[in-house]
Amino acid sequence: MNTAQTMLICDDEEELAHELGEYFTSLGWRVELSVTAENAIGHLRQGLAPRVLITDLRIGAVDGRQVVAEARALPEALRPALIIIITGHVMHNVAAADFDSDFLYVKPVDPNDILDDIAAGLAGGTTAGG
Repeated sequence: MNTAQTMLICDDEEELAHELGEYFTSLGWRVELSVTAENAIGHLRQGLAPRVLITDLRIGAVDGRQVVAEARALPEALRPALIIIITGHVMHNVAAADFDSDFLYVKPVDPNDILDDIAAGLAGGTTAGG
């Protein structure tokens, strides 16, 4: 499977997940959507190998941290190059690294900002968090 442009988006806010999915699909990404962490973890375990993983932090009984942990535990060839967390909960004095992710955004998110950070991250730029 060509993973160069594959993205997994996991968010229990279906409208947001679909909007992000449509945005990235329009730019040529192959996007898989999950509205539960369990489903996202299933995709990862079945070998989806997304280049980028975007997950909500709080998505039910199994949260985004567990999705990230599953992604980080994959063999290197299947592991996402970038992991992005989005959350609707304002958190002070936290950084993406606190969640073992490359970028952290507080909703509402601007997909253009995410795209810019993905481009920089995949090009080897620094990860700073949204």
